[in-house]
Parts: sequence; C-alpha cells; structure tokens
Amino acid sequence: MAAGMTTGRERRQAPRAFERVALAITDASTVYQADTKNISASGAYCTLGKFIAPMTKLQLQFELPDHARRVTVRCSGVVVRVEPVVASAERGLYDTAIFFTEISERHRAAISRFVQQRLAATSSPRPS
Repeated sequence: MAAGMTTGRERRQAPRAFERVALAITDASTVYQADTKNISASGAYCTLGKFIAPMTKLQLQFELPDHARRVTVRCSGVVVRVEPVVASAERGLYDTAIFFTEISERHRAAISRFVQQRLAATSSPRPS
C-alpha cells in the first residue's frame, strides 16, 4: 500500500480541533472569506457562501497562534466534499471540506501544535 493510503474505514489520520479560524480562500479568480468549523494538519472544514465543485484546487491563507507569536500559514488544497446547508434559513451556504495538498512541514507542524493545544485545553484532566 502506498504511503498515506488508508484501508477504507476511517480516512482521518490527524486529530481535529473544533475551532474558528479565519480563512482567505482563493480559487482561480475569486477570494472568499470563511471561518473554519474544524481544522487539522490535513485539512479544514468551513461554510462558504458559494458552491465550489469537488476537486477544485484552492490557495488558502490563515493565521494561528504559535506560542508567543502568530504564524501565517499559506498552502494549497483541494475541495473533497461539499454539502448544502439545509437547516439554515439562508440559502446558498455550503459546508466545504478542503484537503491540504501542498503545505510546508513547518506550517503542518504549526497546525498540529494548535490542534493539540486546543484539544488539551478542552479535555478534562486525566490522572497520571
């Protein structure tokens, strides 16, 4: 099996933080602003006001706290899932999952630290 491939049960390999992070998402011609619903080192899930077809390549930019400083993450991604938001009174909203396809190891590590910090902050203390 090739590196990064999974066996078909659970495809997610990176833990997710259910945090709002402001994203700037650029397709071939337009910049969209969105907040994540969750984020991991492998991708982001957000709601967009426009349908972007699966397999569309995107550029993303966002900032994360990383210890005492902020890190600006720039990466490429591809839309892997789109679902219309049907429970909303507003029309034309789409929950969109984006898989990071090109991201530096430094930025992936910053996202991982962010997720781990958020998960540690929300989990109850465990006995040693």
